[in-house]
Amino acid sequence: MTKQVRWKCAICSNGLLAPTKPRKNDVRRYCLPCSAATGKLVERISPTLEKQRATKTVQRKVKTQKKNAKVSVSKKVSREKVSAVNKRQAMIEKEGQRIWKLMAAWHKGKPMPKIQIKDARNERGHGWSNCRNLIQVNIRPNQTERGSKWAWYVLAHELAHCACPPIYKEGATDIDFKTDVHHKEFYKALKHACEKRWKVSVSFAEVRGEQYGYAVDHIIEAQVLKEVQFKVASIR
Repeated sequence: MTKQVRWKCAICSNGLLAPTKPRKNDVRRYCLPCSAATGKLVERISPTLEKQRATKTVQRKVKTQKKNAKVSVSKKVSREKVSAVNKRQAMIEKEGQRIWKLMAAWHKGKPMPKIQIKDARNERGHGWSNCRNLIQVNIRPNQTERGSKWAWYVLAHELAHCACPPIYKEGATDIDFKTDVHHKEFYKALKHACEKRWKVSVSFAEVRGEQYGYAVDHIIEAQVLKEVQFKVASIR
């Protein structure tokens, strides 16, 4: 059975039952006496349906407002994130220029390589370079104090790679050892930059003979990070 509701004339209040969606030519849609008196068709209205429509209109409005507010917050967060990333990039590049200038004796005036930053997945992050014109420094979005220090040291380390390219080893048979990436000159440039930029004293006393490599990284890192006080906020 078709659901019916009461329809009332807005003029005389005369009402009757009719379907919720009567056809356009259904005489129950109109109050015939009032139509005859006014000379125009007078439609009946359903107070129940009108109330339901008003409620749904309010609900749609509230839903739209919530959706717009959510989108607005999302855009605001996105803008803030972009701003923070741009600010961090500018800080890294500015610091990179200072360090690169200190390595002039090694890079002989070459332009500073492009620096790109990305979010790190671990506590300290890491970096890499192509030893020519591009380096990457991975930084945690929410840096700890140690992580902040590490980021600056990684920046200096990767810039040193570009200032002091790998040295080809004559007579090397193993393809993995034909180039020396962490050679003595590389560490001399890194040591010099760290000492001048952060006013620290770096000693290679622990290095035995001509044996250079990642072990020297740990020596420099331990000395630099111990003596220098970096502000966490400086790389956020």
